[in-house]
Amino acid sequence: MQDIIIAKDLIKSYDGTQNVLDGLNFAIRPGEWTNIMGPSGSGKTTLLNIVSGLDKPSAGSIMISGVNISNFSENELARFRRENLGLVFQQYHLLPFLTALENVMVAQHFHSVVDEQGAREVLAKVGLSHRLTHRPGHMSGGEQQRVCIARALVNRPKIILADEPTGNLDQKNSKIVLDIFRELHADGHTIVMVTHAEEIGKMGDRLLQLLDGQVIADVCNSDGRSGEAQYCKAVNG
Repeated sequence: MQDIIIAKDLIKSYDGTQNVLDGLNFAIRPGEWTNIMGPSGSGKTTLLNIVSGLDKPSAGSIMISGVNISNFSENELARFRRENLGLVFQQYHLLPFLTALENVMVAQHFHSVVDEQGAREVLAKVGLSHRLTHRPGHMSGGEQQRVCIARALVNRPKIILADEPTGNLDQKNSKIVLDIFRELHADGHTIVMVTHAEEIGKMGDRLLQLLDGQVIADVCNSDGRSGEAQYCKAVNG
């Protein structure tokens, strides 16, 4: 099976001298849940930003679904992102004057296909059918994060990228959000998640540990789906 994300000799430097990412290499196959961990400054968020097309590498390449996006223009990146990726951030980035339903439909607008029923369905999927008309200021942090997940799902992306999606949540809401990611994984979504939490790092199929912009460990998790775990063990020997 062809890998869906391939990073090759990836370098990112912001000042021309110090590399935040320093020749990083890895590959992820379709349907795999990969977690990324490492100390602050190790390059986790920078890597996710490059995979998402929110930033560009200084050298090397990033390929997604067989397409090298490394040299795309900003317009090309925006188009590719909205057609292929779903983004979930630690900060919710919801528009405060819009309802939950409208916030999800904004993503459809940028995709040029507005489908209110589809937005209602993804909000139901994350358990928010009863909060469609509520604005972010009248929702809990956990509910706002679930709106973000619904927004990421509404255009049926191949890949979901999540940066500390439970970082601002209490234990109860963290469990709700992680259960949603488990369901998405079981449905076959490719998930790449940055986290500081060791218990989350052990979820899914695989854990990449970063240090100084390089992968220092590639670990197979025990609770991934059996097929994914077998693949992970095969590629890691």
